[in-house]
Amino acid sequence: MSNQKVAYDWSSLREQFNLEKDLIHIGSSQFISSHPMYIHKAIERYRSELDKNPTKFTENNEKDYAQDVRIKASKYLGMENPNHIALTDSATMGLGIIYTGLNLQRGQEILSSEHNHYSQQEAIKRATDRTSATYREIPIYDHLSSVTEEEIVDKVLKQIGDNTKAIGITWVHSDTGLKMPISKISDALLKINEKREESEKILLIVDGVHGFGIEKETFEELGCDFFITSGHKWLYGPRGTGLIAATSEAWQHVYPVIPSFRIMNEVSKKQSRPEKMDGKQMTPGGFHAMEHRWALKEAFEFMEKIGKHRIYNRVHELTRQAKEGLASMNHVCLHTPMEDRLSAGIIAFEVKGQTSKQAVQKLYEKKIVATVAPYRSEYVRITPGIFNTPEEIDRVLQAIQDLK
Repeated sequence: MSNQKVAYDWSSLREQFNLEKDLIHIGSSQFISSHPMYIHKAIERYRSELDKNPTKFTENNEKDYAQDVRIKASKYLGMENPNHIALTDSATMGLGIIYTGLNLQRGQEILSSEHNHYSQQEAIKRATDRTSATYREIPIYDHLSSVTEEEIVDKVLKQIGDNTKAIGITWVHSDTGLKMPISKISDALLKINEKREESEKILLIVDGVHGFGIEKETFEELGCDFFITSGHKWLYGPRGTGLIAATSEAWQHVYPVIPSFRIMNEVSKKQSRPEKMDGKQMTPGGFHAMEHRWALKEAFEFMEKIGKHRIYNRVHELTRQAKEGLASMNHVCLHTPMEDRLSAGIIAFEVKGQTSKQAVQKLYEKKIVATVAPYRSEYVRITPGIFNTPEEIDRVLQAIQDLK
């Protein structure tokens, strides 16, 4: 993919987004993205055909178009079998159906990071309440300013017990921007799972939203069992889309909590239910915003045209520029690690003497769109994306300097 001739330079890429020209949009990539023209046109193309003849167009195309999305997603993630991908409407939906569908038993437990997003924590709580299993929120570092990958792995491993069934973690924390060493955690779990029966193996469940669309690792390189994400953040895909990627073995540990149309179709043909679970069977049935779901295929095409490695380099260059500038200001407390291996696209900080909401409002008055992290910490967040420029980063840094 990285060797493919790219279709956009950064200037022409900027023109793909119909963003308000007089604002610096440095808070939308981690929240909800603007559709680039490439995606917008795809959505409108599908919508137009649906409006002309919704019944026949859906009957004739839904199965193939959904599979096209899986094929593109599996290629992007470096997976061989597209049927190991379930399609959802959001990462929240994905987390909900995985944890709720998990074959949890009384006495088993789920470990989760203290820094997971609300959606993952609530999904874990509801699943354990329903099954009389338990969960524990565990610390994964002592001090963010000195955190290392080795410390994180060690903290997680020390919390594992004989009754641990799953570990729920977040690839990139949306409160601080810390990037977790997923592959190192999964490597450590492999050694533990070698001594366990298949039904007792520990599952690594990853909320991958804020690394997906930026980072380079494939699903296999990450090594997790379930990878759950949305399509409308750093992928810049259609709003209301998401997916779950999982190994063949991991799919056997869950069961659908929302009826799948695949199962309905096979039962209606008097065929027996499939012997093995997969992503198709875990894809919730019902009618969705189909033009958005189908256009997720074009979102992966769009990323291919830019180049996965180019995106990684661009986002990390912009975030490094911003972090170095913030770290030099004595009225700013930077909370995101400086190293690329410990951060991705989210930058979290505080401005001394001001609440984060006050700082974000003052930046907006300077025509800069930042956000406040919806956590107890409530840090200011800026999130350089592929449509931002080094010149914009300089202007943002100057505006934050002026907040002094």
